[in-house]
Amino acid sequence: MLRLLWKLVVLLTIIPSIGIQANPPIAKKTSLLGQLTPMKRAAKLNYPEFPKELKARIEGKTPASHPAVATSTTKDWGLSHIGFFQIFNTFLLPVKPATVPCSAAVVVAVVDTGIDYTHAELRDSVWINKGETGSWSPPPGMERYISCRDKSCNGIDDDGDGFVDDVAGWDFVNDVPLAYDTHGHGSHIAGIIASTGADGIGSPGVCPGVSIMPLKYYDASGVGYNNLQNTVRAFHYAIQMGAQIINYSGGGTDPAPAERLALEDAKNHGILVVAAAGNEGQNNDIAPYFPASYGLENIISVASINPENQLLPSSNWGPGRVHIAAPGQGIVSTLPGGQLGAMTGTSQATAFVTGTAALLLSQLSNPKDFDYHQLKRWITDGAKPLPGNAKRQILMSGVLNVGGALEAERKDVQRDKTPVKLPAVALNPGKPTSGTSLSKTQ
Repeated sequence: MLRLLWKLVVLLTIIPSIGIQANPPIAKKTSLLGQLTPMKRAAKLNYPEFPKELKARIEGKTPASHPAVATSTTKDWGLSHIGFFQIFNTFLLPVKPATVPCSAAVVVAVVDTGIDYTHAELRDSVWINKGETGSWSPPPGMERYISCRDKSCNGIDDDGDGFVDDVAGWDFVNDVPLAYDTHGHGSHIAGIIASTGADGIGSPGVCPGVSIMPLKYYDASGVGYNNLQNTVRAFHYAIQMGAQIINYSGGGTDPAPAERLALEDAKNHGILVVAAAGNEGQNNDIAPYFPASYGLENIISVASINPENQLLPSSNWGPGRVHIAAPGQGIVSTLPGGQLGAMTGTSQATAFVTGTAALLLSQLSNPKDFDYHQLKRWITDGAKPLPGNAKRQILMSGVLNVGGALEAERKDVQRDKTPVKLPAVALNPGKPTSGTSLSKTQ
């Protein structure tokens, strides 16, 4: 797990600096003529610029189309294990009736180490903040000093969200708008969720086409409470900017009041939070792991399994705290520098569940109008059995199954649309009316 452990006494000393407001002022505005703009500060970190494909989307231009490329089905056992290729073919086209591809209208906040937004298999899935896009002209007389001609780089908080030039996420470690991954973990998670398999070499994600909001919280050189502060700030940003799902593959054994308050705020905004159960090989009912173990209704906690459908020895579990298991051993996904590589853990399992949740939301006519209770239930009700868990002594449900989750969703949606025959109602004595057919609403 990425977040370092911290002590509660330390947390209590930093809570005032974190704040518990729904949308705290978590980034200072930068004046156009003041210090270095955030983009220039990012350049000093040697972060790469946005690739031309991503720049084209930011500028509202149609990116060059690419012919469909058959994706690999052999490099990652995880997709096959959850039934992905029973729903989609190797060109990522649906083969199951009434199933549609993933939608960019679904926004998944990946709170992690950032992502490699230049990666061929990730760049088309990067979320774009429309409030920081559009043409822009420098003030009169400043044209010769300022080369930027777009809101995404002008050093102004155009959308008034408290962040300057946050056109594609935020790096909370360095307070810059390029959330570039210098670690590898965040890119790996993003790839499991949304890799497009564009080069035909790597495997696709569970939900290619979804929008990934990269939020970098983890500082490998920092201490635990710095990472905690950044985590809380990232959660609030995801809430503020309209994410429907938050993927968090970190955690620790100590609860953090500010973190819980942020996740309660996410719940109040209807956001589903998919969290790793942890890699200590322990029972979370006895030794909780946070944030997965807060017990909030909008959190789904994920354990990891191997290709033999067995819980990994390192995976945490718990019939009262852990909801579902997903592939987590030797998972191949995207890494910085255009690379691919394998990682193991509940972090990877969590990403499979997040991708499935995004796929389910994409099936709705309005992905922004959903109930996280339903979404969570579709995932758990659609699970296939985990050996040894017949009496739910290991997990609340079983092993992630994309087809089962889609079927659970389909039944729910059909039930909601089924007309209900109401009894005749007499408007006037002795003059009954005919029955009226209405659609059920929640």
